[in-house]
Amino acid sequence: MEKKSILLIVTIILCGSCTHKQKPITVDTGSIDTVVTVLSFPELEAGEIFYKKQNPFGETVELTGKNITGDTVVFKPGECEMLIKDDRLIMKNIRQPFRIFSLPNLTQQKETGMYGNGPDEFLFPTLVPTSETDKLCYLFEATNQKLYKLHEDGTIIYCPSVFNAQQKRNQFGEEMKLAHIEKNDFAFVANSPTGKSIYRTTQHGDSLSRREVFNLALNACCKSPFAYIGSFAVNPAKNRMAYAYKYFKIIKFMDLEAETVRTINFARDDFDDKTPYIIDGLDQNITHYWGACAQENYVYFLYSGRTPHEVVRAAQKENYYIYVEQYDWNGIPIRKYKLDQWGYFTVDEKNEKLYLTSTNHDDPFFEYNLNGIDKTDN
Repeated sequence: MEKKSILLIVTIILCGSCTHKQKPITVDTGSIDTVVTVLSFPELEAGEIFYKKQNPFGETVELTGKNITGDTVVFKPGECEMLIKDDRLIMKNIRQPFRIFSLPNLTQQKETGMYGNGPDEFLFPTLVPTSETDKLCYLFEATNQKLYKLHEDGTIIYCPSVFNAQQKRNQFGEEMKLAHIEKNDFAFVANSPTGKSIYRTTQHGDSLSRREVFNLALNACCKSPFAYIGSFAVNPAKNRMAYAYKYFKIIKFMDLEAETVRTINFARDDFDDKTPYIIDGLDQNITHYWGACAQENYVYFLYSGRTPHEVVRAAQKENYYIYVEQYDWNGIPIRKYKLDQWGYFTVDEKNEKLYLTSTNHDDPFFEYNLNGIDKTDN
């Protein structure tokens, strides 16, 4: 039978304010001489963009959260992480099991996993999003660098050999941020000789490779890993990574190999590495980015802009708030939101919702409409 060539043109509709030209890419699949022509995601422009004393977002959108009290469990958020997969919200909370909630009512469906230092128990886990359809997410335990799969029924399965279980979580400022790229392929942020770096680890059969992709240090004279703590987000479909620093108002956008890097700089201040050790435990550095949520079209960063001491003083007056900054995957600022609670967040971009677990409310779940419509009082 004579092979036929098929020309398939796929147009990707880009959201946001990006005006870059799209370049066609021709891909030969090698199977039935199929040629796929795809309009690519706009190229990333390298360089450093300064926004000193500028507001590239325009007017801040103030949002009032809807407190969801329905059939939910009572818990106090602490070092909380959340992600959304289809109609499920998965949560990690300190010293507690993992929880799986259904959306939009946030009814708890399952508790799974156990806190502790025994075999296959969790002390310092993190949630790792994945686009794979046979699981909700991966779970990574920092103390022994073990990786697990979390399935829809709550079953947790150990994944051997992807990470070497040699380095322990025993350094001040040590914290690994993971992102799943594709099967047996992960990008992650970890301590390095220069402070912190982005690494890539890939497994092919019995062969495991680990390599440094990008050095996250901002100053060659400062090699403290604590100084470069931040939030990591990855979008494999758009070939993008982003890293937002906690102690500098800086975000770096790059492709997965860090061949092109774009730095968004709101004019950084020097990091005072003495303040984390002051006796009352209140860090006097301004903290900037506290979390990241990677979505298909945009990336969202939780932003403070105050010292922890200032946040505590405001909370004592019941003045709770935190910001969320929205960018496209080329680092173009889109919107800045002000939320009326302080806590941990995740975004459901498909349904234009943001969910936050408030650290200052007995019923911690709050829902926000990102389209600004139908604001609901507490």
